[in-house]
Amino acid sequence: MTASDTNRVRQSVVLLIAESPAASRELGVAIEALGCMCHAVHDLAQAENILTHYAPDCVVMNYATPDGHGAELIGLLRRRMMHKRTPIVLITGEITEVELERAVMHGIYAYLAKPFRVEDLQRLVGAAIADYQTARLRKP
Repeated sequence: MTASDTNRVRQSVVLLIAESPAASRELGVAIEALGCMCHAVHDLAQAENILTHYAPDCVVMNYATPDGHGAELIGLLRRRMMHKRTPIVLITGEITEVELERAVMHGIYAYLAKPFRVEDLQRLVGAAIADYQTARLRKP
């Protein structure tokens, strides 16, 4: 890879929807440590605003947010063509079996139960981005 090739490599973008501003900051730092640009928000309205301007390589989301449930955002992502295949890492402490089954049916990439280690989140996000970018390169 030449220096000019390196300049053309796009920084991965991650949308993080956490349950609070404090959680957004903490998890955002962990995601940025992977070399990603992280748009950290704590509600669905802010997430929808980011999605109108960016096509993230991965979405990391808490199932419960101050203004709704993750199922709403998962459904929104899967209805929009540009976000249809974006990997979703779902993080939550409480989710019913039915809700988790529905999230899986909508195509989440992974589920991470709280409490979790930051290293586990970083590993999942890194793998999700790698898989997504590989799939995009293979697409004709």
